[in-house]
Amino acid sequence: MRFTHLKGILLTSLAIVVAGIFVFGVWRELSKRAQRRREAVYQSLLREYSQALTPGMNRKEVEDYLRGRNAKFQQTCCVDSNETSKRHSWDDLIKVGEEDAPWYCSQHNVYVAFQFTDHAKLETLYEFKDDDFDALKGVTLYHTLEGCL
Repeated sequence: MRFTHLKGILLTSLAIVVAGIFVFGVWRELSKRAQRRREAVYQSLLREYSQALTPGMNRKEVEDYLRGRNAKFQQTCCVDSNETSKRHSWDDLIKVGEEDAPWYCSQHNVYVAFQFTDHAKLETLYEFKDDDFDALKGVTLYHTLEGCL
């Protein structure tokens, strides 16, 4: 009698574990599909902006285009962190999505980044200034973690 009761508990436990693994697998697959759909949207937006805004255009042309599309953009330093000490112009960012953030950050944002090269060189090392004649260097996707510990 005791063996039958133990066997029932083991079978029930095994069924719960198998069901849990199945549910986790389905959830994981749905998450991957959703991420692939979001990535397709990001790539589509990147293509759209890259076709309309080509390297060499000046900042005024780029920002006038963005304003004409009612795109809200923000400026940040140095999307390409290898150039931090070499340049003084801001890069423009348009937020296009969000991804799941790791536990130690509150946000994982995705932007289309418009990277510029300086029109004029500044004397000080840590001064940043946008100039209407800064040249568009490239349009890229930019993932950034925000609100991190």
